[in-house]
Amino acid sequence: MLKEFIKYSLKEIKRNKKNKILIIIFSLLFFLLFIDIIIIKNFYDYYDYAINTNIGFRTLNVYYNSNTKKEAIAELESIEHVSEVYEGIYKETAVQTDITDNGSNGWIGFIYGSKNTAPISIKGKNIDELLPGEIICPYEFYPDSNYDNPLNIDESKFLSEKETLNRNIIVKYNSYKSNIVNGELIEDQEEQVKNMKIVGLYDESIFKNGINVCYATFTDIKDIVDAYNPPIEDSSYYPLHIVVDEEKNVKEVYKNIQRLKKYEINEETIACLDKGFVSVLFSVTLIFAMTIIISFLIILKNYITKKIKSESKNLGILRACGYTENQVIIKEVLENSIVQLISFIISASLFSTLFLLLEERIFKYFKYIGFNINNNLATLIITFVFILIISEIINYYSVRKKINNLISNILKED
Repeated sequence: MLKEFIKYSLKEIKRNKKNKILIIIFSLLFFLLFIDIIIIKNFYDYYDYAINTNIGFRTLNVYYNSNTKKEAIAELESIEHVSEVYEGIYKETAVQTDITDNGSNGWIGFIYGSKNTAPISIKGKNIDELLPGEIICPYEFYPDSNYDNPLNIDESKFLSEKETLNRNIIVKYNSYKSNIVNGELIEDQEEQVKNMKIVGLYDESIFKNGINVCYATFTDIKDIVDAYNPPIEDSSYYPLHIVVDEEKNVKEVYKNIQRLKKYEINEETIACLDKGFVSVLFSVTLIFAMTIIISFLIILKNYITKKIKSESKNLGILRACGYTENQVIIKEVLENSIVQLISFIISASLFSTLFLLLEERIFKYFKYIGFNINNNLATLIITFVFILIISEIINYYSVRKKINNLISNILKED
């Protein structure tokens, strides 16, 4: 019986022009909804990574005046939800190396890392195992300063695991010394050289630092930064960085530092997202998605009403031929479901094809500035199933009500 209904429904869909128009409309609505859902999903993933994984979005800048640096660090570390405190001047630096494979210019960044602030390595040593002179670099490593324009990145220049892990490199940077000669300030510049080794590789897409940014020990970063900027007596000129364990606790930590009344603290973290803009974007995309779904259901309900009215004679013939009321309802519901399924297949195919083209030309490069765009087919299927369940409920009760009314009218006429 079901097989016969499916064949009959397919013939009706092919014969009826209104069904074809409905498929086009539903395909367009599904296509727009898929775009909106993918935007929501990817932006949510980015937001979650940014504020929870990337420590910059949960790191506060604090200036200390009355305490010594050692005392300030100890006091701030004792605050609940503070996972680490370190000197802001040693957060990061940049150096030139001899890694000029495939035409790269060899510039890489060094960033301060510890077990509380760095990702777990996917190859080699972890950050808490580093010795001075050892670094951990991205698995997809591009030792070049020109990666700010992702579309210009040549993936063929990326270094493989074999080319990076356990590789000895030469790091070059300048040191500056100031002397007063005959009453004049003279600055001398001297090139410094360090021998270092890449002992671990991490997944850059998680922390979104940059594809040429490596983690180094505090000792190595301090040596390089102090060479650039000779230490001054008043070290309170530089802020301390307070790393909070989770983004949701940032406000609480901020208030607890304020209560001490001895620190100057910036209200924002060292890396910020416009949360007002984020809220507006989420609201707009969610409203758009709900508008599409509601439009879909309204169109479906109106279509069912008109369709049953126009097919009243055919439904009467089916009843006269011995089909029960439930069988007629199943036939109508099945036909409408097939229309939705065809619409989904068309829209999903078009969307996936378009996404693949954009991914090859544009999207795949976005990850190099910290934003991954993924076509999550499972999300699209879940969205379709959700709509299908709601529409089937409306479908069933609408068809049942209209057919019951139709039968009642036929009986009255008799």
